[in-house]
Amino acid sequence: MSNQHSSIGNENSEGSDLLAELAGEATQRNKALQSEEQNLQERSQNLHAALSKIFQYFNQFSSHLNKIKPTTPRVYSVDPLTAYSNIQWGEARVDSRKQSLSDKALVDHVSMIVKLTATNPVLTKRRWNELDNLKKELDNLGLRPLEDLNVQARKQPQQEFFQLELAPDFQMRIQFQGNYDTGKIDLLSNNFDGFGLAAHVLDPADVDQRLLDDIGRFLIGRNDSLPEIMSKTRFKPQHANYR
Repeated sequence: MSNQHSSIGNENSEGSDLLAELAGEATQRNKALQSEEQNLQERSQNLHAALSKIFQYFNQFSSHLNKIKPTTPRVYSVDPLTAYSNIQWGEARVDSRKQSLSDKALVDHVSMIVKLTATNPVLTKRRWNELDNLKKELDNLGLRPLEDLNVQARKQPQQEFFQLELAPDFQMRIQFQGNYDTGKIDLLSNNFDGFGLAAHVLDPADVDQRLLDDIGRFLIGRNDSLPEIMSKTRFKPQHANYR
């Protein structure tokens, strides 16, 4: 019985202009989906390759600098009267994470954390009514008092201003996050070219040896400015979104 129905169905479909038209459309749609999938895979592989290149570069970069420990001429300012200068490169670590434990998994992100240290503790001055705001500001910047802030404050007379010694070290963090939806690299940083958060968007095609060298030279103060492509795509994020 089933063979009979099948035979009848085939006879009815022969010579149908509409069915032929729909069959052609289905074939074109299938080809479009296959092409889209191929483009997506190619884009994802390009992003994966760029992140792998970033990891290999900064892994070697940090290894060399952990031995050299250079001093950068860059100044990190908290306010017009408070700045960290003569900053020395301390210990750095580079980490790369994949999207899963599979050997074929794509790279999710690459991050680098560096400890930077000024020559001496840094002195800042504030009005007494700014004490609570200062606590929040230091926390946002990843800075800390050399001694408990409240303890330092209690040791000083109740005048218009109080002084606070800040620990000379702080962290800089850079994360290259693979955005496989857009095919781009979201670069999120904290205390990179100054205190605070900054974000950039990079195209994997732009991640070449020159760009990596320019970022490296900027980090150690051998270039005064960020690579041009990073300056063009810079924006200020509302909050950190590190993984």
